[in-house]
Formats: sequence, C-alpha cells, structure tokens
Amino acid sequence: MTVTMLLAAALILFVSSTLQSIIGFAFNLLAVPLLLWSGFSLAQAVALTSIPILVQVSVATWKLRSDVPWREVFPAAAIRYLSLPVGVLLLYWVNSFEPTRVKQIVGLLLLAILGMQSFAKIRPRERLAWGWDLLAFGLSGVMLGMIAMGGPPVVLWLMAHDWSAVKTRAFMAALFLLAAPVQVGLLWWKLGEEVASAFAWGLGMIPLVVAGSLLGIRLGNRMDRVRLRRAIMVFLFLTALVSLLSPYLSR
Repeated sequence: MTVTMLLAAALILFVSSTLQSIIGFAFNLLAVPLLLWSGFSLAQAVALTSIPILVQVSVATWKLRSDVPWREVFPAAAIRYLSLPVGVLLLYWVNSFEPTRVKQIVGLLLLAILGMQSFAKIRPRERLAWGWDLLAFGLSGVMLGMIAMGGPPVVLWLMAHDWSAVKTRAFMAALFLLAAPVQVGLLWWKLGEEVASAFAWGLGMIPLVVAGSLLGIRLGNRMDRVRLRRAIMVFLFLTALVSLLSPYLSR
C-alpha cells in the first residue's frame, strides 16, 4: 500500500461514514468501489471496511439495545452464518481475477443492488413466509462475504414489515454486529497474509470513521435527506457504470 492509497482510503472511509449517518446506508456501497479504483484489491477493500463497520454497529446496537427484536435477529443471523462462508469463498476466487475484471463484477453487482432498492415495491405486512427469510438472509450472507454489501436484501426484507423506524434500525445494527466478527475471522483464515495490513489500517482509521459519523448526524439534521439520497444514488449508479466500462475507458 502506498501513501497515496492510504490517504485515499482515509478520505473514502470518512466520507462513507458521513453518508451512512446522514441517510442510514451506503457505507460499503460507496467505499468498496472507490477503494478498488484507488488501487486496492477486492479482498483488501473488504477487509479495510470490516473493522470500522464492526465498531460502528457495536455502538449503534448498544445505543438501541432496548429496542432490538432479538427473537427475529437470532434466526436471521443463523441463516447468514451458513451462507457467509460461501461469499468468502467467492471473494477468494474473484480476488484472483484481473483488477479490471473485478471492477466490472463489483459494478454489475452494484447496479443490481441499486435496482433492488430503487424499483422494489413491497406492501408492508406483519410477517413473511419462512422461504423469504431464507432467500433474503441467505443472499445477504453471500453478498456480505463476497463484497461486504450484505445490507440490500435485509433492507428489502425490512421494507416488507410494518415495523417502527427505531425497531428497524435496531434490527439491522444487531444483525450486522453478530455477523461482523465471523466475517473478520473468515477473511483472516482464508486471506490472512493479504488482508492483515488492511485490517490494521482499518483499525487505525476508526477515529476518522467516528468523526465522519458525528459530522453526518449533524448534517443529517439540516439537510433534505430525500434529495441527498437521490444524488447519492445517481453517484453510485455512475460509479457502477464506470466500473463496468473500465476496460473500454482505459484504452
């Protein structure tokens, strides 16, 4: 890792944590593609964001502990535990590809994620059939292990439930907290040497993540979140499109 790469990573993690606090999502959706463009491998990008995310969801779960629906969280976490290793194995496989090909794969997955979040029309209800739980959390575990973007399937599952905003946030924080240590352990086991320094730098950048989160909370209270969310979605769409077209743009 060069000094330029680390400075870029610091800025990316700061901005991503700020946006996460403003609109409630987008940390890894924004950070992972930009880290790839900064010269990091996919495994390094995933590892670099894992420790800051672990700290962030730990704080969120503690603050919302009285509202966490543990009865729903534990089965969802169990499903993600089963599918998370599949995602890590896919990461190990994809990480051996040429960097440009990896950017294209991440760009394609990012477009799919944005499509799910933008166009899914779901009528909230009290409970879903268990098959939807398996699909949502199984897919979430795979995506978490492969590209550190396990949130979108969970968001769609939550959109189908008539829950309060506090309960929804508490569920997501607790679910992500239970998965984060397992993800870190699997990454270390499968890609130890390559991701060791990324873990260390991610740990060192935690103060920036905390600062970005605090800034995001303040800005979120003053800004029009709807317009900001639309602008970020457009930015993410352009990032995904550029990633897909990267072989042609580099000619």
